[in-house]
Amino acid sequence: MKNVIPKKLKDAKYRFWRNITITDVLIIAVWVGLTIMFIFGFQWKLWIKLLSSSIMILISLPLIITNKKTNLKGWQCLYYKINFLFSYKKYSKNKTSLLVPYNKVIDDNYIATHGILKGTLKKTLIGAIKTKGFDITLLSSEEQILRLRDLQDVFKFANFPITFLKLELPLNFDDNIKYLQKQINKTQIRYKNNEIIFNQFVKITKQIKNNIAFLKKELIKINDEIKTEKCFFIFVYGNNQKDLNEKILFLEDKLYKGKINCNTLSNYEITKILKLIWNPYEKPLNKTYFNKNKDNLAKLLQFNYLNIKKNYFIANDLYYSINTIQDYPLFINDLWGACLFSNEQTIIWNINPLNYDETKKAINSAIQTTQTRQVMTKSYVNTNENNYELETYYHLIDEINGGGELLKNVNILFLNYGTNKKTLLQSQTRLTKALKEMDIKLNPLWYQQFNGLKGFIPYNNKVIIKKYGREMPTSTLAASFPFIDSGLYDKQGMYLGTNNIGNVVLWDQFKITSKRTNHNMFILGSSGMGKTYLLKKIINYHIQMGRKVIVIDPEREYQELCKYYDGNWIDAGDASIGKINPLQILDNNFIDELENTNSSPLSNHLRFLEQWFKTLYPDFNGREINLLTKYLKLLYHQFNITNNSNINKINNNDFPIMNDFYYLLEKEYKNNKNQLLKEFMDLIATDFLNDGKYQALWNGYTTIKFNNNFIVYDVYNLFDLDDKKTNAAQLILMLNIIKKEVKENRFKNDNEIVIIVDEAHLAIDKDNPVALNFMYQVTKRIRKYNGALVVATQNIADFVENETVLKKTTAIINNSQYSFIMGLKPNDLEKVINLYKSYGGLTSAEQDYIARSVKGQGLFFVSGFERYRIEIQANKKEKAGFGKKDN
Repeated sequence: MKNVIPKKLKDAKYRFWRNITITDVLIIAVWVGLTIMFIFGFQWKLWIKLLSSSIMILISLPLIITNKKTNLKGWQCLYYKINFLFSYKKYSKNKTSLLVPYNKVIDDNYIATHGILKGTLKKTLIGAIKTKGFDITLLSSEEQILRLRDLQDVFKFANFPITFLKLELPLNFDDNIKYLQKQINKTQIRYKNNEIIFNQFVKITKQIKNNIAFLKKELIKINDEIKTEKCFFIFVYGNNQKDLNEKILFLEDKLYKGKINCNTLSNYEITKILKLIWNPYEKPLNKTYFNKNKDNLAKLLQFNYLNIKKNYFIANDLYYSINTIQDYPLFINDLWGACLFSNEQTIIWNINPLNYDETKKAINSAIQTTQTRQVMTKSYVNTNENNYELETYYHLIDEINGGGELLKNVNILFLNYGTNKKTLLQSQTRLTKALKEMDIKLNPLWYQQFNGLKGFIPYNNKVIIKKYGREMPTSTLAASFPFIDSGLYDKQGMYLGTNNIGNVVLWDQFKITSKRTNHNMFILGSSGMGKTYLLKKIINYHIQMGRKVIVIDPEREYQELCKYYDGNWIDAGDASIGKINPLQILDNNFIDELENTNSSPLSNHLRFLEQWFKTLYPDFNGREINLLTKYLKLLYHQFNITNNSNINKINNNDFPIMNDFYYLLEKEYKNNKNQLLKEFMDLIATDFLNDGKYQALWNGYTTIKFNNNFIVYDVYNLFDLDDKKTNAAQLILMLNIIKKEVKENRFKNDNEIVIIVDEAHLAIDKDNPVALNFMYQVTKRIRKYNGALVVATQNIADFVENETVLKKTTAIINNSQYSFIMGLKPNDLEKVINLYKSYGGLTSAEQDYIARSVKGQGLFFVSGFERYRIEIQANKKEKAGFGKKDN
């Protein structure tokens, strides 16, 4: 039996007929008795007395009929109405301060209450935790069960009152905007220092201002209505600081184990939230004003005035109404709490422990009453209802006695807002409709708004909780799981798009936390799903932030974006722009610096050249390679380059080139008529000199310049050649010089660098895994150099071709903090499922989402259980440099 919500135990009463209880019968009996006594006291004719009595009896019938609007009996409505008529309804500012139960702040994280409201509250301390959940629907069924059990433990072992608060706060991007404004200032400084040219300055500034405008206007409003984010808080109550601190630490520990992120709020943050409950759209409490009045919280939290009406109240020029839940279905679906929290209203959810022995007695009494009703009824429908109710109670007894289950007293209140009575009514109508779809009956608290107001203030008002509470098993509470993810809001993040429930995703690739430990990213998706569009968006933002971006572009997708930002576009296929001298030694060894070993630049480069020449000439044997290395070493010595040389101080034109190597071989051959030496001479002369096939590519000084923050290596022509050896050799050089730039970038004003490898499958070669090795090494080490590697592919098959390739691909994914999986074909999806097993795996829900994703949609992995179903979005101005294909 799953997710049971039993009838309120004290309401399990004998019913004479349908919903008529003993209480109803007694009220009618008293009414009839008083009526007869009153009427028969007159000297009327008998028939007039009988007629009058009959009329009065008929008039009394509405007293026992349930009002559909209030879900209360007529006599209950009458009682509350009379009570309302004789109560205070209008409160001035000074009097509203008496409704604030909070006294002053204690230390940094707590606020104290005082005994007010006619002794209904004893002095206590209050603390609060802010929580952020995740999309539990993306987890496997086994993982969901574990997480729900973790949450059940929170409810089960928290033997003290707690209050959940769900607050819809307007999206606030002030921190993001301030960060972007700082980037404008930095861009101006870079322009003044001649780090960028005028056109780059104009384009970057224009794009940053576009981002600011987007955050200020389009992103925070939809159809002229302000967009909000769901914020979750837990209030905890204690008798003293030690008691409260222990309770908060207990909750944090249990929530963390359940993968729910949380942090303790300061007393300023608590006070700010308490004030925002009544108007989430008002300007947050000023901290200076708070500090001046922190010993008089009533002054900060009081209303200017309060006017209580029948079914709403007015305060500070706003209209409010508070509703509670009158009745639940006997069985309720999973995630019912998330469904409740998806409504626009502010919600208070009080959860209080119940006495174990008293609970068992109450269940036993409810069983006896239900059994009596079962014997007395002749209706099949009523019999069936009673059977279900009895089964529920028996199940609860079994769970309590044998399964360690506990019942909690649960009370849920909803706060509706409106600028006038009409908008308030519309809000309440939407709530009623939403709850009706869940088979939940709402109590609008007619004539009880003052009680509702007192109950909505987080301070554990036991009178209110007892009056409107319902006993619930902790398993049902856990199954509610109200903490469905509420978007991603990194303060320095780029706007990536929205998730499946419409929340904003602002992602900072360079943010470091305990769960986000590097900046790397792996992107997967079939052709046409939007990988390049996503990459252009990412590149666009990094350029605006002043980061260095280097792109390896196999499909000539980024030429227009490069042109837009006056970047450095290099055709790696013909070296017409940007030649790389293979004989130039590069300071690109990550291991030396990180492991404090002695740098041996010449020895390292000789090993590199062995690999490079063997890539071009795979038939070279060991003896030939050793002889080649011997003469290369001699060449460097002639140029006074040794392991002790400071490579970074040697100019590009001071390194040897292939001409110099040929001249050395020629000179050595005159002194030593070695046949192998002669073959080397002929090889260098044929391939690298005299219009040889490699002369244009590799015989000359390095001309590539890294004085531009945006560099695109266009390898389209290179990959178009039907010569795998040339492709691999040039790719080795290109990746080698990129490694050098990554290492050097670390010392350039702590600047960050991003390496983009698009269509990475085109660079994967099982016979020459140079590109795979590069990605494997860089993902492990680039974080230490303030860098990020982003790898994108549409053909996952090349990444799992054999065990060696698969092993390194798995390592790349495991070393990539972020993944973005877009729509995939069934065969590719199967491979990805296997590939991500070591990364936490893909649940059936995630697999289904990926299979059904359309262009621009994907599953975004941030960390562990923090995964988002996202639709990538870019505004028109942002796409200005994307090119016609993506504009």
